[in-house]
Amino acid sequence: MNPSSNPSPTSDEKLMSALAHFFGTLAALIVWALQKDKSRFVKFQALQALTFDFAVTTLLGTVFGCFFILALLGMSGSMFVFMEQATSVNDFGWAFALPFLFQPVIFACIFPFSLLLTLVRLVASISVLNGREFRYPILGPWLERFLET
Repeated sequence: MNPSSNPSPTSDEKLMSALAHFFGTLAALIVWALQKDKSRFVKFQALQALTFDFAVTTLLGTVFGCFFILALLGMSGSMFVFMEQATSVNDFGWAFALPFLFQPVIFACIFPFSLLLTLVRLVASISVLNGREFRYPILGPWLERFLET
């Protein structure tokens, strides 16, 4: 399946492809379901956006699941250490306040990644709005080969 066989996508095809890229999994699924038989350009772009979102969701779930387990183990361990070494009642306050200090750390890890994800979606959307083929670096060629077989 070579999406570039369609010489120039229409404005509706460009808009549908941009919506699929920018608004995430649900939008990509809806666009693909509605347009898969009408336009090869939109079908490929929506499938690519859907696959990208699935890959990102899987990666994020794995990474943040591991991060959550490590943070939970770290909080539990540090609370036990604080409680063992506590010499006064004020020291127990730190043991119970420590879990709340991990929230800014988690935010600091999530925020740059979400900005990068938004930037990638914006670039993809602008590219297809301008009528150019957009392919994610590894995912695009793989998906194209997969659809040809």
